[in-house]
Amino acid sequence: MQDLLGTTLILLVACSLAAALTARLNIPTLLGYLLVGVLLGPPATAWIMPGPALNFLSELGVALLLFMVGLEFSLGHFWLTRKTVLVAGTLQLAMVAAPVALALLWLGLPLDSAALLGAAAAMSSTALVSRQLADQGELTTRHGRGAIAVLVFQDLASVPLLALLAIWARGDAPGLGRVLGEVAGVLLLFAVSAVASRRLLHGLLGWVARQGHEESFVLVSLSLVVAAAAAAHALGVSAALGAFLAGMVLGESDFRHHMENHLKPFRDVLSGLFFVTIGLQLDTAQIVAAPLAVLGWLLALVPLKMGLNFLALRATRLSALDAWRAGIVLGHGGEFALLLLGMVMQQHLIAATMVQPMLVALVLSMGLAPLLIRHHDRWARAFSRSGALGQPPQAEEGEVAERARSLRDHVIICGADDVGLLLSRTLRLAGIPHLLLESDRQRVEAGRAMGVPVSYGDASRLDTLAAAGLAHARLVVLTFARPQTALRIAQAVLDRRLSLSVVVATERVTDAQLLRNLPNVRLYPLYLAAGLGLAEQVLLMLGINADQVDHRIEELRQTLSESGGDRP
Repeated sequence: MQDLLGTTLILLVACSLAAALTARLNIPTLLGYLLVGVLLGPPATAWIMPGPALNFLSELGVALLLFMVGLEFSLGHFWLTRKTVLVAGTLQLAMVAAPVALALLWLGLPLDSAALLGAAAAMSSTALVSRQLADQGELTTRHGRGAIAVLVFQDLASVPLLALLAIWARGDAPGLGRVLGEVAGVLLLFAVSAVASRRLLHGLLGWVARQGHEESFVLVSLSLVVAAAAAAHALGVSAALGAFLAGMVLGESDFRHHMENHLKPFRDVLSGLFFVTIGLQLDTAQIVAAPLAVLGWLLALVPLKMGLNFLALRATRLSALDAWRAGIVLGHGGEFALLLLGMVMQQHLIAATMVQPMLVALVLSMGLAPLLIRHHDRWARAFSRSGALGQPPQAEEGEVAERARSLRDHVIICGADDVGLLLSRTLRLAGIPHLLLESDRQRVEAGRAMGVPVSYGDASRLDTLAAAGLAHARLVVLTFARPQTALRIAQAVLDRRLSLSVVVATERVTDAQLLRNLPNVRLYPLYLAAGLGLAEQVLLMLGINADQVDHRIEELRQTLSESGGDRP
């Protein structure tokens, strides 16, 4: 018991320090967890040793991680973009995995092992790419959409790969027929689950949510994850795959975001343990013992993969510059490849001498990824020799420009969330010309279904703002919850028009201190609107005269505005 407590304390302290350090350095947290495993594991200090308890918790972390991936995987969005996803994804996976697998076959590796490692090499990090492209305002660009389409297909490709691992772990021969049969069984399980969940699971979650007891909702959500993993395991399918499919089923429910918010801390902690266990198995001595093997894998995962990605995306009729941009963005290893290799090593399916160099190279490539994504445009222009050539506008920018063509002295609203939609409807009733921008396709469709004229476009791109008529706008309103995004857009607006007023709706003023330093930017804390509205209703219900209520509320509003919107 004492040893277990001591091990737990060491793990918690080390992971806390790693999370804080990686956040400070702006690098992926999972790299910090891998480093914790390397430093505390057998290759270094041997303070922590792999064991059944740690392995179980890490497997639960994998199940939670894939469940959350399934929640974020929108079947509706996939259907809207299915042609791009299937064409770009298939080409990328085939053109990267096939040469790597053939090279491994030439080196003497069996076909099944070569195919699995080739597919793992083709995978990139969804978390790294989506987060950094969002921060750079490039999710809706041609290269951004191409990269995301490939990543969506890679999520789909996880189904046969996990099926292959499940067959392999049972000791069966992983032939094509068995893999197809396993995938068919998984898809049948998914179809049955999807039909049953419409009434059963959605009804259960709705009933629990209506009770208003958050602890019960968390426990039921965790129970669903474990039940899905256990059911899949009982059927001889990968437990992680069962959790992924359950996430896809529940991702179409009204409680998706509620579940995400409640399960995210569990996912982060337990999936962190999984990456620690990979670090425990990571033999950094391979860099010295087999430097050529590590270097070979690193070359395959970064420059070679970039070039093959370029060829695949160029075949989808992307311009050379955009194909290079997307190819560079995807030129690194991913979490799913780490997951695959970790499971392979735990079950001793492929010789460690072959897996270890690839594992080391994967970690190194993910360490390089933020730098590559941040400077992809410079490299792409050098490779495509188009540094001096202007690119045609994005398709959505043409649509936005068409809508803004006749607008003058209008308001640009950035963000079609509840606040943005309500503001748009209010301005329309008042007869004030405005344009509402949103980069999320589903929000665009939802807004249009409500009769709100939402335009698809990423407001964090200066070209999109220019297309929206920034030169003639009267006011810009930002309703983004993330202060970093709001700060980038506000800076882009003021770079073009320093005298233009910008209103930023924010949930927490403490997260938006940098916005206060910008000229002509006014913060509007959302809690302030809710609090003042509630105060007004309470005063009216207490029988106070409406004129007096208006006077008091306005007086309080003025006081809070003068104090910078700080909480009373």
